Amino acid sequence: MSPDVTFTAVLVLVLASLLAIADWVAVARERLPLDRLLKPAVICALIVVVWSFDDVDGALRALFSVALALSLARDVLAPRWFAGAVAASLLAHGVYVGGFQRMGWSWLWAAAGIVVVLFAAGAYAVRLVTGARETAPAYTGMVPVYVGVVSVMVVAAAATGRPSAVAGAFLFYVSDTLVAWNRFRAPTPYAPVLIAGAYHLAQILLVLSLSTGPAPGL
Repeated sequence: MSPDVTFTAVLVLVLASLLAIADWVAVARERLPLDRLLKPAVICALIVVVWSFDDVDGALRALFSVALALSLARDVLAPRWFAGAVAASLLAHGVYVGGFQRMGWSWLWAAAGIVVVLFAAGAYAVRLVTGARETAPAYTGMVPVYVGVVSVMVVAAAATGRPSAVAGAFLFYVSDTLVAWNRFRAPTPYAPVLIAGAYHLAQILLVLSLSTGPAPGL
């Protein structure tokens, strides 16, 4: 953490964390109406956190706010319009990429990110495309596009050299992979809770990357 983390930011971050935990409980107990209220509330709180930090580059603050707003749209649309939620999520990842590029670029960290996403994509992307072709043909073309965009987001986050950005992007990758796997392949035990947990932790860590510098020596 750096001195630009204000008392207000800490308070709202704690609130966002409590809302996230409450949402995980709601998901575990299958309280869907409550989940539909809590999930967007977490993102709204994180937008406030972004604007509560001091001395953050104005363009960077704006980009992260837009990415979170698109994530909010994703959360609102997901229960009723999956295709719209996917489109909002794609745009959010793209905006995050723009934000990460403003943070700086380390080719060493970028290379590490490329290795990770190539391994991960090779392990599941083909299976997801096959699953989509069999269960939801309309999404067959969207799956590789989404895998490509989220992979670029992970590489861009890795290139910043900021541990919180790297961890957040990786958790986003895990969350989105579980969503796709459960929809196009086969249900995974405890998947809804795992998806919600990874998603919220990812967003929290990405927001925190605004107030942390790169790893020492990079």
